[in-house]
Amino acid sequence: MNRPNVANRIIVKLDDAFAARRNASFIERAVGYKAVSWQEANKDLLDALTIRNVIMYTVVGAILLVACFGIYNVISTVVLEKTRDIAILKSMGFHARDIRLIFVIEGAVIGIGGSLLGMAMGSAMMRAVEHVEFKPPGSTEAIALPIYWGWDQFALAACFAILSAVIAAWLPARKGGRVDPVDILRGAA
Repeated sequence: MNRPNVANRIIVKLDDAFAARRNASFIERAVGYKAVSWQEANKDLLDALTIRNVIMYTVVGAILLVACFGIYNVISTVVLEKTRDIAILKSMGFHARDIRLIFVIEGAVIGIGGSLLGMAMGSAMMRAVEHVEFKPPGSTEAIALPIYWGWDQFALAACFAILSAVIAAWLPARKGGRVDPVDILRGAA
């Protein structure tokens, strides 16, 4: 405003960042000057973060879908390769549900292994991103990217991975359960 020795801006830091809007309106009423919360000042950035979250969850969903197809292909191949073994098991008294259970457990093991590996790799990437620093608008010092290390996010990711692996294994497992041992052992397959 080209007025030397006059405060043009006062920045108030709060313990609770989400109380900024309420405190800004209180300050505006009490003092009579315009007070802007960080949410109001950075509305474009917050909107961009919302769009980023939608894109991120869409990409993660697509990756999970591709992983499901991969697990489906692996289990389908195993069922085709083990058709003779399945026929022998069924002729020994195994029921279709027993055969299905074997392949669903195999899918669950793939899901558990994948989630453990994914959590380890994800943690390493989160650790690397945690060291990235930037200076946001209105801040006087550089800050590191905030990373949420809550166990609930890891548990949610692991549950989705294991559940998708089990669902992807279900269809080939059903096909394996339908194998007719008589046809296979006679040489039909």
